[in-house]
Amino acid sequence: MTIEATEDRAAASLRRNANFTLLVGGQFISQLGDRLAMVAFPWLVWRTTGSAMSTGAVLALFTLPYVLFGAFAGGLLDRVDKRAVMVAADITRAGLVLAVPFMAERSMATVFVLAFLTSCATVFFDPGLMALLPEVVPERDLLRANSVLTASTHITEIVGYAAAGFIVYYLAARTTFMVDAATFAVSALTLLAMTLPRHGRADTGEAGAAGGGATRRPSLWAEIREGFAFLWRHAGLRANTLLSVAVVAGVGAFYPLSFLLAMRRYDGTRAFGLMEAAIAVGFLIGSLAMGVLARRVHKGHAIVGGLMVMGLCYGLAWPLRPLPLLLADFVVLGCANGVLLISIDTYVQSTVPEALRGRVWGVRFTLTQGVYAVGVLAAGALATGAALGPLLAVCGLILFVPALVAAFVPVVRDV
Repeated sequence: MTIEATEDRAAASLRRNANFTLLVGGQFISQLGDRLAMVAFPWLVWRTTGSAMSTGAVLALFTLPYVLFGAFAGGLLDRVDKRAVMVAADITRAGLVLAVPFMAERSMATVFVLAFLTSCATVFFDPGLMALLPEVVPERDLLRANSVLTASTHITEIVGYAAAGFIVYYLAARTTFMVDAATFAVSALTLLAMTLPRHGRADTGEAGAAGGGATRRPSLWAEIREGFAFLWRHAGLRANTLLSVAVVAGVGAFYPLSFLLAMRRYDGTRAFGLMEAAIAVGFLIGSLAMGVLARRVHKGHAIVGGLMVMGLCYGLAWPLRPLPLLLADFVVLGCANGVLLISIDTYVQSTVPEALRGRVWGVRFTLTQGVYAVGVLAAGALATGAALGPLLAVCGLILFVPALVAAFVPVVRDV
């Protein structure tokens, strides 16, 4: 059978899979709600307080729960019904965002609490989605199913951020958060409508090699410690992780600065939505290019080059005053970001043994999300008393300088 015929059969198999259709459709709607929330929350805080620091704080609250509860959420999902956890997370998020405009009229402090709790619920949903997928599609269709979900995510970023900017601008706050709550309700209903057939996979757990007996599962802390030890001992992974930390520091700082740039220079949330959509367009282009040119791309060069281009694009965000030029800059930024992240992820996936991948990724995720939150908070605080231009230039340097150093480090450059 030819490769084309095999791919056609896989595509037809997914199209006939009602559970997968429900999952993709529900998550497409839900992710549109996520984009809406990422615009609506900072907009509400900015409109009410006018404080750059407060705006940065609410954005950081979307990341902090991943650092605090990410490992716990992954462990919980391995022990209970994944779909039940995801439905509970959706219902919780719907109730929380529905309460935002009502509570904001009484106390802005509650908005920060609700943003934090909404993100806490998302921490339990996101890993659940990836863990649930093998129960929805057979193993032979997993690669294509992941591709469809990834493409759906990029499309929601392109459409969702642009639409969110206009929705927030033209609709009242109460209506905006009601729409957001409705998207989570749709996701919960589609999950409940799924039948989740088994595909014959035995849940062997930590079966012992001799005699097939189950060994006692190590503690969560012991697993995390083992992953960190492997990561730190491996020179290439250690350098790659340090570079990734530098990336998220700059990306985290840039996010609130780009929001404030949209508010101060352009027409507010509409411009911010277009800016985020432009980055998503570029990311999709970069992802597709990497897929087409995969065998010709040198991962080390792509990492160094992508990081350098991102740094330059950050620095150009201030001098490119016309919005169309800024959007073009953001498309290039997104493209470089896609090339960079795919190269970094591929290197880690190909380097870490299968038995340690989850733990190593967990450690990296905790480190990067923690630094991202610090970057968001620091940029929001500095933007209170400093001009945006120099801060955007610093963001560019945070990315460009490590890339310049990495160009002379063989374990990064030559992978």
